[in-house]
Amino acid sequence: MLSIDRLSLRIGAAEILRDVSFDIGAGEVFGLVGESGSGKSMTALAAMGLLPRGAAPSGRVAFEGRQILAAKERAMCALRGREIGMIFQEPMTALNPLKTIGDQVAETLLVHGAAGRFEARRVAEARLDRVGLGAVGAERFPHELSGGQRQRVCIALAVALRPKLLIADEPTTALDVTTQAQILDLLKGLVDEDGMALWLITHDLAVVADVADHVAVMRDGALVEAGRTEAVFRAPKAAYTRKLMADSTHVPDRKAGAQSAPILEVSGAVRDYPAGRAGLFGPRKSFRAVDGVSLTVRAGESVGLVGESGCGKSTLTRAILGLDALQGGEIRLDGERIAAPAVPPPLRAKMQVVFQDPFGSFNPRHKVARLVAEPFHLTPVPDIGARVAEALEAVGLAPGDAEKYIHEFSGGQRQRIAIARAIVIRPKLVVLDEAVSALDVSIRARILDLLAELQARFGLSYLFISHDLSVVRAVTDRVLVMQAGRIVEEGATEQVFGAPAHAYTRALIAAAPRIPEGWLAA
Repeated sequence: MLSIDRLSLRIGAAEILRDVSFDIGAGEVFGLVGESGSGKSMTALAAMGLLPRGAAPSGRVAFEGRQILAAKERAMCALRGREIGMIFQEPMTALNPLKTIGDQVAETLLVHGAAGRFEARRVAEARLDRVGLGAVGAERFPHELSGGQRQRVCIALAVALRPKLLIADEPTTALDVTTQAQILDLLKGLVDEDGMALWLITHDLAVVADVADHVAVMRDGALVEAGRTEAVFRAPKAAYTRKLMADSTHVPDRKAGAQSAPILEVSGAVRDYPAGRAGLFGPRKSFRAVDGVSLTVRAGESVGLVGESGCGKSTLTRAILGLDALQGGEIRLDGERIAAPAVPPPLRAKMQVVFQDPFGSFNPRHKVARLVAEPFHLTPVPDIGARVAEALEAVGLAPGDAEKYIHEFSGGQRQRIAIARAIVIRPKLVVLDEAVSALDVSIRARILDLLAELQARFGLSYLFISHDLSVVRAVTDRVLVMQAGRIVEEGATEQVFGAPAHAYTRALIAAAPRIPEGWLAA
């Protein structure tokens, strides 16, 4: 169905792709894996005719025998959406915030003249129902939906006209394990029902092992290995493929946290949000996001907090950080009560946070020196420059990087800078909020090693919030499982993962994609 032959790409003086060749057959699921910057997405954009200005592609891209690499824009507009659909990585930026989801799905049919306005609306509702959004309603706007629901809208958009080929670029990144499993089941169902081919672009090897018939491994703009998925996993030929597989199951070398005095104590935390408007016959209703949660993190210990999107993890995190006030219960840090929003600077300095998106958590107009030094407004020190240089060296960067801007770094380097900012003030507790979920497996392995090294060096305590169960299992001493605002299970990490007592925990573990037993080469 799709044949890519010796595809190369230059943008200015930079060589992006080099002689990339592979085929995708009708009804086949093809996985393309590799690190960030390896050229996976650029290969897909070249096939779709969506390359940036100044791009100079060469080679051949044929769809059902038709050469499309050099096709005119009018011809590509007729092809996109109708015969080739694409799901982009970030659903919120792929959707129009000013249009309802029903109008956006219907727009595909209207643009291609496949239906009139009334029929397009009917088909849009049917497509939304097919992806599991029938109960949500076509009149909702993107901001009213969860991340998983937005991704389902993007899938409905991409398959509105039942294309022959569907390209999915990291369709499950940053989704919790149950939502991820639902999205993958949905994509597999669409392939089986409509007979379409699926080109899956991802850095998650477990996802590829679960759904792909064939896989290709990409590095620095070139393919290093390709073949049937099981054959590649069982007997990888390239050293780089073997490294990717080793990184995907990497467990950092760390010692269990000492059972010493508590650094963080949460007792009976309750957080309500208003829901809906006040009516004529009663007060405004509220939604309980956190319902009587209690937890403890001891000095030098790593504690994981897992659960689906919407379970209350982020709300609880905001309360712990002193950003939201509680309606009930209390939070103590190093014995002192946190009463948001009036948290004294010396107390706030004992706790720092690393967010999921390092680029979004930095001011791009400031140099790294100023970004890393930001926490010093809480506890000024005489030689800030020396402390910033020390923090950068501790996370594997050079002191000279302090004079650069954040856009000059890769995703993994930005996350290192985020960690440097968190440790520069030498806190007692670091909250890691999905800190490695968007990183590819190689960078993730290096960041996990770094976190273990920093914990041993500075005696840090970690509260690790993540939907990636494999990461939580690898880096934590204890784990808490959260559902609908409550902690439903807690205990030693290996005990909870090895013999989960609660049905919800068992469902989470079962939903997590995994590489089949015996597939990984020794």
